[in-house]
Amino acid sequence: MKPLLELTGVSKFYGEAGLAVPALRGVDLRVGAGELLSIMGPSGSGKSTLMNIIGCLDRPTTGTYLIEGRDVSTLSGDELAAIRNRKVGFVFQTFNLLNRSTAQENVELPLIYRGLSLGQRRRQAREALEVVGMGHRLTHRPAQLSGGEQQRVAIARAIAGDPSLILADEPTGNLDTRTGEEIMAIFQRVNAELGVTVVQVTHDPHRGRQTRRIVLIRDGRIVEDGPLPDGEFLAAAPEPAPAGGGAQ
Repeated sequence: MKPLLELTGVSKFYGEAGLAVPALRGVDLRVGAGELLSIMGPSGSGKSTLMNIIGCLDRPTTGTYLIEGRDVSTLSGDELAAIRNRKVGFVFQTFNLLNRSTAQENVELPLIYRGLSLGQRRRQAREALEVVGMGHRLTHRPAQLSGGEQQRVAIARAIAGDPSLILADEPTGNLDTRTGEEIMAIFQRVNAELGVTVVQVTHDPHRGRQTRRIVLIRDGRIVEDGPLPDGEFLAAAPEPAPAGGGAQ
């Protein structure tokens, strides 16, 4: 499998020299194009720091990080922002939608920074919303949507720019069990049908087993990494169509 992400000897320290606190300690990680995996670990283990580095939101203190073969460890802030905009789609636990904007406008927002025309932005936003079952909610604002519907819009925003990678940070953490299953089914489908690499950060073992590989991190080090044994991968429940409710 062609590597999409390669981290070699990545460490991250916070604080001044002599008092620096290690968040990551010599992490080696390869993620192939088209993988579906979870990063798991207890609070304070370093999993959020690892996600921030993978998403080009932070830089390693030492070590190298390559995305599609490009060393991003020492890029400028503008260059990192360009990679985030073109290569990475983000999905957060709290949805991060603009309250005064419609679903379509929220999905269009990152496309504006690519310089796409209004017609292109609208077309790609509509197509992405159709993929997640929200084509009938284009003009609805977040306050008019359930938690599950808001997360679908957030996923549409992440995939609208055709990224190589989706990073999902506790994407079902604010949802009830049934709606969480529907969201995981969308991630599984996006991975299988669109070929997008999906990396989920979660503390939930059940959600972890709904990806095909688990990377377990503890005290800043990867302590386990591998595919699940045959038969343990859990397919999420098929989603209803069109999207229904879902508690926050």
